Amino acid sequence: MRIVLLSHYYYPEVGAPQRRWRILVDHLRAAGHDVITVAPHPHYPYSDRNGFFGSNVGRGRRRVDVRLGGTWDTGIDGERILRVPYLHSGSSMARQLLDQTVSATGAMSAVVDRLRGRMRPDVIVSTTPALPFLLAGDTLSRLLRVPHIAEVRDAWPDLISEMNLVTGAVGRYLPGTLTQRLEHRLLPDLLTRAQRRAAVVVVTTEGFKRRLEQRGVTAEVVRSGVSPAELEGASGLTATGAIPLVPAAEETGTAADAVKGTTPADRRGLNLLYVGTVGRSQDLSTSIRALARAEGVRLRIVGGGVDTDELKTTAAAFGVPVEFHPQIAGAELAAHWEWADAGLVSLSCLDSYECTVPSKLYSLMARRIPVLGVVAGEAADIITQTAAGEVAVPGDVDSVAAAMSRMRERVETGEEFGSNPPAGQNPRDWVVRHASAAAMGRTYERVLEQVVS
Repeated sequence: MRIVLLSHYYYPEVGAPQRRWRILVDHLRAAGHDVITVAPHPHYPYSDRNGFFGSNVGRGRRRVDVRLGGTWDTGIDGERILRVPYLHSGSSMARQLLDQTVSATGAMSAVVDRLRGRMRPDVIVSTTPALPFLLAGDTLSRLLRVPHIAEVRDAWPDLISEMNLVTGAVGRYLPGTLTQRLEHRLLPDLLTRAQRRAAVVVVTTEGFKRRLEQRGVTAEVVRSGVSPAELEGASGLTATGAIPLVPAAEETGTAADAVKGTTPADRRGLNLLYVGTVGRSQDLSTSIRALARAEGVRLRIVGGGVDTDELKTTAAAFGVPVEFHPQIAGAELAAHWEWADAGLVSLSCLDSYECTVPSKLYSLMARRIPVLGVVAGEAADIITQTAAGEVAVPGDVDSVAAAMSRMRERVETGEEFGSNPPAGQNPRDWVVRHASAAAMGRTYERVLEQVVS
């Protein structure tokens, strides 16, 4: 079948949506399907593509012109990509939303212009977290009269009101009564109607599937899949296979010198590594504040986002051992994981995040890396049932500090994580069965075939 994917985020950008769809596109193409990805020119998380191509991730990548109607591009594995315009974005929520809206509008224009007649798709797949792409998929589905699969990786539209997104984006320009109506009624209703019209909404957790079904939405669970390389123990490979040097850290806190140059002989304490987006949803500030109450715990953050500068300020104010490294990809991460004793997975304390499981949790479990999960709901249950690590209450500094201390003690005594799991499956076996690339690909292919038939 011919599948058109609408996404604001795609390889060679780094991130969970990009990784998920690179794996899925590879699987679907290997199964004989024709996949066309419609996405803006790579630029995330930078304000423009010059920033992206000047980064460690983007350096040496191929550029294409950006024009109305889209520009054909070829992915690293030979997949076809239709690149569409985007807006130079920034850290503000309003600017990011405008960027996503411009790209979603460009995607609709490109699909209508380029993919009609014999190029008409059998199915359209849209994927969040860029919400305008859900509406673009819904619109194109009706225009082209083909089924729409709406992938909703997080708890949308519930997060709109819980995170006060409209207020944060345009609250200074609009009356409070209007922003409240947009957050609590108008936008959630608009997105829910689009979800109901979709042939199926793909979600990543059982909890959110049940929530959507209560609203009359047809939903299926397709968990994020861990790549074969990660199942083999690798931290991931770059597209070129290169292994660049890990960039020097920016250090904060009185114990920063103790973090550098750590050797096996003085590896007492706990080396805790966070890799990923540094934003509001992750609430890493709680973990940084908890370091002041957990002796012998060192934190390294690898990634970028809107909260980075604020977190550096917080770490300096509390005088705690935190390193900050820029976003990197693939084999460059190996040196960081060699340093780490455990991986940090963190979400803020919103109700909807109880229906969210960060894909990095599966990666850590697959590679047998102990997990410190500052999570609730389904993610916390998975960690507990597989004995993958320690769980703390999101937003609770005391709880996080206590979990850090417990994990430090377990690491120092050489305790094995994942042994005698209550649910009968150790972390790696659980991932192979429920959240591997093969499991994700098979489940997605089954959903696609059901929708098209």
